[in-house]
Amino acid sequence: MHAQPRYRSLPLLALALAGLGGCRPPDAGRGDVATRAFLRIVAAEDVRPAGGRELQALVDATGDPMPSLRAAGVRALGRLENPAVAEPIVVSLGDPDPTARGQAADALAQAYHGRSGGPALFPLLRRVAVEADPWVRGVLARSLGRLRVEAARKPELERALLSLSRTPEGSWDALDQLTGATLGLYSYVRGGSGASVGDAVLARLREIARYVPPHGEPDGADGRVREVALMALSTASALSEADVSAALDDADARVRRVGAAWLARSGRARSDLLDRSLQDPVAAVRVEGVRALAAADRDVFTCERLESSAVGDESAAVRLAALDALARPCPDRARQARRLEALASALPAERSGAWHDAAHALAALAALDPERASALLPRFAEHPNPFVRTWSARAAALIPAEATLRGLVRDPDANTRAEALDGLARVAGAAARPELVAALASDDAPQVILAVAARLRDTDSTAAVVDTALAALERLGHTGTQTLRDPRLALVELVGALGDTAYAPALEPFLRDYDAEVASRAAEVLGAWTGHPYLAAPRSPERLPLPTAADLRTMERSDVVLRMEGGGEVRIHLLPFTAPTNAFRFFEMARAGTLDGLTFHRVVPNFVIQGGSPLANEYAGHGAYTRDEVGLVVQWRGTVGVSTRGRDTGDGQIYVNLVDNVRLDHDYTTIGVVTAGMDVVDQVLEGALIERAAIEPVR
Repeated sequence: MHAQPRYRSLPLLALALAGLGGCRPPDAGRGDVATRAFLRIVAAEDVRPAGGRELQALVDATGDPMPSLRAAGVRALGRLENPAVAEPIVVSLGDPDPTARGQAADALAQAYHGRSGGPALFPLLRRVAVEADPWVRGVLARSLGRLRVEAARKPELERALLSLSRTPEGSWDALDQLTGATLGLYSYVRGGSGASVGDAVLARLREIARYVPPHGEPDGADGRVREVALMALSTASALSEADVSAALDDADARVRRVGAAWLARSGRARSDLLDRSLQDPVAAVRVEGVRALAAADRDVFTCERLESSAVGDESAAVRLAALDALARPCPDRARQARRLEALASALPAERSGAWHDAAHALAALAALDPERASALLPRFAEHPNPFVRTWSARAAALIPAEATLRGLVRDPDANTRAEALDGLARVAGAAARPELVAALASDDAPQVILAVAARLRDTDSTAAVVDTALAALERLGHTGTQTLRDPRLALVELVGALGDTAYAPALEPFLRDYDAEVASRAAEVLGAWTGHPYLAAPRSPERLPLPTAADLRTMERSDVVLRMEGGGEVRIHLLPFTAPTNAFRFFEMARAGTLDGLTFHRVVPNFVIQGGSPLANEYAGHGAYTRDEVGLVVQWRGTVGVSTRGRDTGDGQIYVNLVDNVRLDHDYTTIGVVTAGMDVVDQVLEGALIERAAIEPVR
């Protein structure tokens, strides 16, 4: 019987700790003593130490007698993203335990994340020469592919990646290594944006794109290898029509989707290839086909297909993509407008009705035929569903309908207000300044502040705006909420753009702000005004409580179940030993009822659904930030991640990967895996309501 590879889906805890590359939990025989030692590593990692006893604790953990703690310690060192701590990571490449060695390889690449990775190349290559474990060899390939090295070192790096991609046939372990090697090749190609990639690499990727194992794979893991190879070739602009044609014939829908996606990006879609993508039985492939149609020249044939998809496809994602594309005129513009008008007129009156087709049709109609759209606009602007009203603001800006926008700037929903204020500024210009300043003076919603601050930077009346911006900065600061960083930074930028040295005394207190980013930007603005250096001295930020040993064990035995409005459940198994702080935050939010009544506000077909915001917006989060806990977890379809806006900015929002989003690896924290209900996830549309989040035992 073949050993189970660590890149494929496994049940429950095995999936969390092996199949997705996480650390194992502390040995069961040691009980909570070992778990508490693990939590001491977590606590030291959480402060992001540059020195002192916390850093020493992490270094010491890499020499612990217990393999799982050594793996956790070296992983924590890598998450610091500090090349100065690379030495103990390099030592761990020789650890007797394969999991610790794999974590060390990943940690070394993470230590150089975003920097020149030349110093990490030799230690990794030296390990490749002696490493026998297939999983570790796959991780070594992933790590090598992530390194940024000078041109002179690339041939050496390519040879290592090619060597790691050639595995003995006929075993699960071989596919395990090949998956890691293909991910490494993808990262290598993507890191150089496809430039200067050797012909041998492209040839090997083309071979992998046709890979079929001799014994077959029950979970389709071989399709995932072909998919990633095709993504790499597409990134390198090296796909041919023959490659795409073969991909569209693949038995695995993931491979067909990548082939169809090339049609849109290339702008060279043959009619027969388009037809095959549009007729595919899987909606994700048809979405890419519609995107290819949207990018094509508008002729009768193209427009007929778009209209057919907009009204006849069973998948909402396909219909909405087609409706958005119909904002561009077709040869028979009048017929196109009538179709859109009919769809927009079908808006249901109730809050929970199926409004999405009508809203997208209205926005397309507003761009195509403003007069027809204007007659329908009041129904949308007065609708009980706030998401519909937000779409009405978008349409009003396109028409343009200034009176509607002025009414919507006072809407009870923050997203609608933000959209209306932005639209009003575009439509009315300087005449919108009173509404913008009034919103800045009284509105605390981050999305509103961001929209207003961006528009007010072009104003001529500076004194009133700067005074109001400083007052808003102080008002938001009184909350002490870290997740208000983005609007507060926008306010500092606004003050810096319009103010001068006369405002220095009012800005100086923010040098001691609770948010280091705000304090640093205030120092930069003051320095630019005065020509003298200013020192930011921020207060220590709030950090959320860490889980206890009992919490980790409870999470290990539990699932978070999201019960959606209208029926359907999404069951998420958390990864408490892979992302302990972020998994615990989500677990606690679910247990406390914080998620009840919130929505999935962002839905991007063939990418992610995102939700859990208290204001249904990317910029509105929950309290303090959490630290990133990135690592070997691959962002395959069904993994659940933490939404961020830069390093260490987890705000309690989550996303679910609708497809394999491996480009997100090592930048976003994964906290769990959907173990049941991906069919429900696939049906989620913008505004879908989480009626209740429950904690249930693992099935």
